[in-house]
Amino acid sequence: MEAFYVPWLHMHQPLIWLDNKLVSNLEKMLLSKDSKEAWDAKLMARAYKNPAAYVKKLREEGYQAKIMLDYSGVLLESLADLAKRKVLDVEVEGEKVGDIIKLFKEVLEKYPDSIEFAATAYSHCYFPATPEEDWKLQIEEWKQVFKKLFGKRALERVKGFWLPELGVPGFEDKLEKLVKVLNEEEIEWLFLPLQAVKNYEKLSYEERIRIACMPHLLKVKDHSIPVIFRTPSYFIDQQAGCPVEQVCKKIREAIQTFSKFNKPALIVPASDGENGNVMMNEFFPLTFEPLFKNYVGKEFGSLTISEFLHEFYEKKGEIKPESEIKLKTLGASWIDGHELWLKGSRRLEMIKKVHDLSKRFHELERKILEKVGEIKELKDARRLLLISETSCYVYWNIEFWFKQGEKTIELANKKIFELEKKYL
Repeated sequence: MEAFYVPWLHMHQPLIWLDNKLVSNLEKMLLSKDSKEAWDAKLMARAYKNPAAYVKKLREEGYQAKIMLDYSGVLLESLADLAKRKVLDVEVEGEKVGDIIKLFKEVLEKYPDSIEFAATAYSHCYFPATPEEDWKLQIEEWKQVFKKLFGKRALERVKGFWLPELGVPGFEDKLEKLVKVLNEEEIEWLFLPLQAVKNYEKLSYEERIRIACMPHLLKVKDHSIPVIFRTPSYFIDQQAGCPVEQVCKKIREAIQTFSKFNKPALIVPASDGENGNVMMNEFFPLTFEPLFKNYVGKEFGSLTISEFLHEFYEKKGEIKPESEIKLKTLGASWIDGHELWLKGSRRLEMIKKVHDLSKRFHELERKILEKVGEIKELKDARRLLLISETSCYVYWNIEFWFKQGEKTIELANKKIFELEKKYL
């Protein structure tokens, strides 16, 4: 095969305050008295189930379906909790949504080569705005949640990493810290927005497609990691809707662009998996299913990213891309810049509160670990710190979301005060 295609869906739903409790925004919507909001929530819930449901359906019919996924840790926890309390026992077009985590567990065990989960941040934090000391905590908390829900073997198969909002930290020292943390967490590869490439704006259309269709090595001082780039939306716009024929046309174009290379092209369109009519209602029945039934294995193949890297770029047990890549000094995101998370006085005020909270927590943590070791109250405070770093609390730039973050910070500070009083 001269090209391999695999779609990537990113899934997240933040926690909000309802009746003085932190609950999933999905629960709030499902229980809403607003019929439109409640209906949208049902469609979202089905969207979270769709990857497992369609992979199972296609595999049972004899088709080798493949998909890349990342679900935030708070979303995975919420889906498990909502199923346990029967909140997901809702119907969409005559079909019950039900226990999504249970279905995923079944599919991951039966068809482990069809779904590849990538690790991500527990609370969907924006790394360029998040205290560096918390980066590792975000990843470790996500891994603990994933292991608890799907088991050790499923976690061992997690090799890649999705940066929430595809937020790439700027400046060499921060980028080095990120790569170092990923190395320590035994992450094999990192997924990035193409806009992060140095001199991206000066690249020709063909140069951009060539870069996006192959792995590269990102070296920052003494640390390095293979990187894969998201297929740009002006090539395949998965979020807005791309008919099967158009996807196939673009894959053929990638094959032509890549014809001088001795390795096949890898095409990875990525988008939110539950955002908008296309992803909630159309992507799986109108694009995913017909692609794997009628084209994959004939015109082009499909491999998950880790399968592709190990098949074509592995040497002596390690992934060895054949080219190096440099990134922009200021970093990047899925929209290119950082303005939706770092611009504006209210956003900056929130970020300062989070950084102050993080500093206070880590000072307390060091003292308590030395004195009494790990305790449940400390874990609870740590979790609240991570939740306070949720990107949604600043992204929307409206008071409702700022208040969700501030109330979480307030509770975290209260927990820290209680710990100080009790143990120090």
